Amino acid sequence: MKKYGNSLTIIISLLLIIILPAFYYVFNIYETDIETSKDNLFADSRSVVSICVYPVNALGFRVPLRKINASFEIEEGKGLVEIIKENDNEGMIVLRAKNLTGKVVVYVKTKYSLLPSMIEINIYPNTA
Repeated sequence: MKKYGNSLTIIISLLLIIILPAFYYVFNIYETDIETSKDNLFADSRSVVSICVYPVNALGFRVPLRKINASFEIEEGKGLVEIIKENDNEGMIVLRAKNLTGKVVVYVKTKYSLLPSMIEINIYPNTA
C-alpha cells in the first residue's frame, strides 16, 4: 500500500512541475504584437489593409487559446479611409482606402500596453 502512495506523490509532483511553468511561460500574456498586412495603400477604393493585435507569451510566441481586446482610434486621416470591419474583442480592424491620398495614423491601445502604439499607413496616388 505504501508503494502506491509514493508513486502517486511522485506523479502529482511531476505534473505540478510541468503544469506550472507551462501556465506561466506559455499561457500568460507578457506583451502584445501588432501585425499589418501592408504598409502602404493606393487611392483606388480597392486597397485594403488589416491590422491585427495578438498576445505574446514569455517565449516570444503567440499565446494559444487566448484573445486580446484592443481599441483602435484613427487619429489622423479619418476621411481618407473607411472601416470595413472592426472587431475589438478579437483585436482586428480592416481599412479600405478612398480615392484620396495622404497619411493615416491609427493608435492601438490594449489592456496589456502601457502606452498606445502608433501605426502609420501612407496612401499613394494610383499611377501606372
